[in-house]
Amino acid sequence: MGTKPEFVVCRTIICAALASASTLFLSLPLMVAAQRAPVVSPQSPGMSCVPILTVHDVARCIGSTRVTLPIPKIDGDHAYTLPELIDLAETANPEGRIAWAEAKEAMERAGVDRAQYLPLLTMVAETDDARVLSPFPKPLAPRGYVTVSQPTVVAQLELEYRLLDFGRAARLEGSKALELASALSLGRVHQTIAFDVASQFYATQRAIGELDAAKAILQTAETVEGSAQSQYENGRATLPDLENARAGTAAARYQLAAAEGEAHKASITLTMLIGVEPTSEMKVVSQRRDGTKEIETSIDDLIETALKSRPDLQARTQEFRYAQQEYRVAHSAYLPRVDMQAAGGQTAIWPAADFGQLGQATVPTWSFSVGLHWQVFNAARSHEINTAMAEEKAAAEQERATRDAVSAEVWDAYVDYHTALEQEKASQSFLVAATTSYDSSLDAFRYGVRSLVDVVEAERQLAQARLEAVRALAYRLQAETALVYSTGTLLRKSELP
Repeated sequence: MGTKPEFVVCRTIICAALASASTLFLSLPLMVAAQRAPVVSPQSPGMSCVPILTVHDVARCIGSTRVTLPIPKIDGDHAYTLPELIDLAETANPEGRIAWAEAKEAMERAGVDRAQYLPLLTMVAETDDARVLSPFPKPLAPRGYVTVSQPTVVAQLELEYRLLDFGRAARLEGSKALELASALSLGRVHQTIAFDVASQFYATQRAIGELDAAKAILQTAETVEGSAQSQYENGRATLPDLENARAGTAAARYQLAAAEGEAHKASITLTMLIGVEPTSEMKVVSQRRDGTKEIETSIDDLIETALKSRPDLQARTQEFRYAQQEYRVAHSAYLPRVDMQAAGGQTAIWPAADFGQLGQATVPTWSFSVGLHWQVFNAARSHEINTAMAEEKAAAEQERATRDAVSAEVWDAYVDYHTALEQEKASQSFLVAATTSYDSSLDAFRYGVRSLVDVVEAERQLAQARLEAVRALAYRLQAETALVYSTGTLLRKSELP
């Protein structure tokens, strides 16, 4: 499969480009673009986030995002293409920024668990002074006691390290699983943002196309009214015929006003999805037919691709892996743990007594200890383990449910796409036939061989055909985008073939 229209490549946060429908699993249909843009470099954020397989991939992906950039402003004088709008949305959309923060949090939490394999080193410097009363034999101390003042200064390094912990590895593996799951969820959120913007972009194009069609319908109605006026003045048409034509013109003006309102509302909805200040002044490029060939990929191949590529399904797999590790952690809580503590430094004292003399000292001091901790009995043990087991089973069922839902979504998108494709073909045939019928009826009316009723009926069919052609194209593009989105391969390529 291949397409010939020109396209635009956009630099995005999670992925770098959209392509035409001919590359179904790597692209998004971009029939609206009019010229080629520069290809994204290999160091772009999109390339940094494909694929997410390791912890290093997560850090690279999260570090490449641009959530700290200010919210962009819409240029009312510029007609935006779909890639430009998606690029804006991935910078401004609040859902994308929230998903980034959650992924960042999971990455840092995994770093905390990873640090458990390293010792904890603390530098301690303290000073204190105390005066104490101590009993003492009277032959040596006439009062039977002495008071001692003892200023002390200690500077030392303290080392703490867990020599043995059976749950440490499980906690780290669980954190890494959540880290990967959060990054995958981040990728799916940006796919969803791109899908929502694309769907509304095509809906906005449809509204604009319907507005253009309404203008053409009004122009046609005015032409019919003019012909009816001329025929009436020449005595070849009746007054009811003229009034009928005038009614058609009034109805066309009504439809035009409604179409203008829908176009403004579609533009406002699109800006809201992008994440910028809502406005009806944003312009988008008009609809264009790109001659995209029919997608011939089988439904089995589409489902297989979805099961391998859907980030949300992969995130469910990682969440199940996390639940498995939590079960291991629950078991390890009742196994022995060995901790080691050591300290070394310099201690200085200057003791003084009210009777006798005491010596001063500044000497190196140290300490070392190893402790074994083991819960021999805990009445909550079985409940804690059973809770972890239940969470593991729930995660497994959630993964299975997500897998089934993915297959169902691909089936729905597949059926919708082929339905929209057939509707688009039918709408083109309808438009050609209605145009021919209208032109013939109008010419025949001018020569007096057809009635105005025939012309009005042909005009009505032509108006309906124009609207259906605009709608069918938008529905096909939306269905095509939904099919790519359902397979999880939206925003996966940095340049087009």
